[in-house]
Amino acid sequence: MEKMKDQIFQETGGRVGQDYSPHTRTAKVKDIFQDPQFPPSSKSWFKGNEVPDYSSLQKPDMWRRLQEMVMDAPYPFSQPGIVPRAGRIYQGILEDFYLIAGMQAVAMKPWLIGQIFADMKFSDPSTGVYILRLYKHGQWHHVVIDDAIPFDRAMNPLTARTEFWPSLPWPALVEKAYAKLHGSWESLGGGGHVEEVMTDLTGGCSTRFGTADVAQDRLWQYMYFLQDMCLFGCNINDKECSKRRIPMEQHYASAIFRLQKYEGVPYVCVCMSAPSLAVARMPSCKVPVAEGYGIAEGFVWLRIDDFVELFDTIYECRLVNSISTLGNLSPGWIPGEAFFEEIYAFQGDVYTETSPSFLMEILETPNELVLEVTQTDLRYGDNHDTPELSRAMQAPLLLRFFQCSKDVDDNGGGEIYMVHMSAWGHTRDASCSVKVMKPGKYLAMVSIPAKYTCHRMIFRCYSTRPLVMKPITQHRQTLLRVPSLFRDGRTPKTLFNPTRNAIPYSLCGFQRVDALSEKLPQTPGRRTSLALQWAQDRDFRVLGCLVYLTLDYQAGGTWVNRIRNPLAGLEDLSLDMQGYTYAQQMNNPGHLKTVGAFGGQGAVASVSAAEVQDANCCIT
Repeated sequence: MEKMKDQIFQETGGRVGQDYSPHTRTAKVKDIFQDPQFPPSSKSWFKGNEVPDYSSLQKPDMWRRLQEMVMDAPYPFSQPGIVPRAGRIYQGILEDFYLIAGMQAVAMKPWLIGQIFADMKFSDPSTGVYILRLYKHGQWHHVVIDDAIPFDRAMNPLTARTEFWPSLPWPALVEKAYAKLHGSWESLGGGGHVEEVMTDLTGGCSTRFGTADVAQDRLWQYMYFLQDMCLFGCNINDKECSKRRIPMEQHYASAIFRLQKYEGVPYVCVCMSAPSLAVARMPSCKVPVAEGYGIAEGFVWLRIDDFVELFDTIYECRLVNSISTLGNLSPGWIPGEAFFEEIYAFQGDVYTETSPSFLMEILETPNELVLEVTQTDLRYGDNHDTPELSRAMQAPLLLRFFQCSKDVDDNGGGEIYMVHMSAWGHTRDASCSVKVMKPGKYLAMVSIPAKYTCHRMIFRCYSTRPLVMKPITQHRQTLLRVPSLFRDGRTPKTLFNPTRNAIPYSLCGFQRVDALSEKLPQTPGRRTSLALQWAQDRDFRVLGCLVYLTLDYQAGGTWVNRIRNPLAGLEDLSLDMQGYTYAQQMNNPGHLKTVGAFGGQGAVASVSAAEVQDANCCIT
């Protein structure tokens, strides 16, 4: 048509038609990334890649791109001398509080969030593409996602979010990457374990223990020296909070921010994703800190005795796979050295008869070891074929560490002494930490009940010194030896057992026993709990800052009689420990020394419930 008008214009001398000229314009086209494997639709929201006829999970009403609301980095960047606050984490519509609690613990160290996003080197908020790094099954996985987030009709996000939404939307992106890794958003529901999330987000080794399983001063000392290389999440004891008329619920994500002494009193700073009115009802104390965080930001400083009463469980994650922790590992770390890593993978099914063991020969000491055994994450299964595997119960694993006699090798057995063991439960991972003080042979043994089977298994070991390790899949006959202070009826000259060459270096695996009617942990060696030992027994030995109970089954009657009458047969016993005789310790419990250094040779422990920690602090 334009060419025809141009020809008419020329024939008529310009009286009819018009002069033809091409019309062009320049437009800037922006290529917005959309993930085809995990689209913003119901297919990625529900399990099985199908929209169910009926589901208790609310269907999103719309999907919006984060670039429509914010174009900056999704998390705060740490600057030299300044540690920004990543914000408190709030749960969305999914039943994944375990994930929220894990992210809350990671938020206490914002530089860990940057490692999840690979320091934004491969992400671009302007085009809506993010690449996150998650640790799964002994290796790092790079998950590519877009920034499409589900919303309801009121324009409220259905995902996890921070108090700074939408300026810092990193929890929503982490939750989406975690959902893609497990198949769908719905696969994250149904509950889970906090320590598993802490491992997946950091690559560390995680476990849990109870706050009442250890003395309060030892608990504070333990977390204080490990706070730089560990993440500590905590679970609110809502029953104890209700007794104090504190309006706290168990599903408020909480984590330990810092431990510090002020005027000789030990304090714990906890960050909680609870309303400010509820946080204000906590027995908070004023502790001057550089950041100046307070109740308005969800931070509260508690004395160690109040913390133990109001929080019942601690989730611990050793940051063994984090680059930033190499500058400040632990009290026993040698400057300039990193962790030595050993990883072994087992194919096929693992059950009681095929559960592996690992024989170690350690020549360089002292050597700190962090051990972990993990099984296939059933939530990680291919839910397109087997959707029921997304929330199956994991097989309980028990990881134990033994000291071996010289005749133990991969071809024959011998005597072994149990040093430490992991926590016990239906969790994906089992982890513990020990410190080897003298060279020798050691054995890490994995146990699984007869009625359970797990498909594939991965064993990880991180050490501050090199070691030689060999897996053993064929079980050899070993004799578990339980050392006793009263062997053959003779009185020892010292409380320290010279044959013990390794000590526990974590608080996991110490079960609490509140009554004689409860069963003691039925493990080889019949090691009982720390709480029972410190409160009721006087037959003890010092292992760093931890204490073991050694019961004599040959002399003095049964263990029940020993507990009911702990001083029977010990009236004339006079043993010297750090300048105090046994009789002086019993008569003057208020003047005993407490633990001086974590894991040190000169650490001192007492048997009294009332101890003088400092001149201005007495914990009962």
